[in-house]
Amino acid sequence: MAALSALSFWSRRQGIFWLMALPIAGLAAAVAYVLETRREFVEWQHHWGWEFLFALLYAMFLDRWIKEALLENALPCDEVDEMRRSTIAVRFLTFAASLCLLAIMVAPCPYIELNAVACAAAASVFVMLLPALAAHRPMTLNEAFHLGRPVQAHLFLLIGGAILVSLLTGLGLSLVAMFLPAKPWVPAMVAGLHRLVDCLLLAGVGYGLAVIFRSLTDWHQPEPADRPFRGMRLRTRKA
Repeated sequence: MAALSALSFWSRRQGIFWLMALPIAGLAAAVAYVLETRREFVEWQHHWGWEFLFALLYAMFLDRWIKEALLENALPCDEVDEMRRSTIAVRFLTFAASLCLLAIMVAPCPYIELNAVACAAAASVFVMLLPALAAHRPMTLNEAFHLGRPVQAHLFLLIGGAILVSLLTGLGLSLVAMFLPAKPWVPAMVAGLHRLVDCLLLAGVGYGLAVIFRSLTDWHQPEPADRPFRGMRLRTRKA
């Protein structure tokens, strides 16, 4: 049901998703094409700087998507608009970029599966810091750890599943590329599609983190100042 909810939310946010995902995929395809066609840049093909750049882009994507999920069905008001327009926090950028870079770096290592498990386990310990920062409710690493302890297994499966699908996607695209003609557009297509799939996975992870954060805390969406009983939540009576 959680996967269906994430998919439903993604289908309702097509505009903002493609507005953020297409530049990332397009940049990856352009970089791969230039590195493939310009031999003077051959030494830059596997430079660590590219992974760092895309880790930063992934972090900015994740921040925006978590905010959109937190503000789902929020009533229009200045506070909601301000939260949507707010820039990414430095702590969010640093922490999320570190997690994304760690996940990306496991691919070329031996024993990929073990590295992916270790990365997911490490990320799930403090990952609740991300939705807290996106919601403008900063917390320490210790607070994030204690907040996520009751759902540690769910966080591990959420992050580990996304990493596993990303690795399998990269492997599958590499195998498909072997059957295509040796043209410069093939590496560009593979790079662009892989980044696009990563954005889809990040959207699922971001939505899941937002839902878990809202269920574990008393955080509520900003509401208009003139609304009576602000912050009050009505629950349906069970039969």
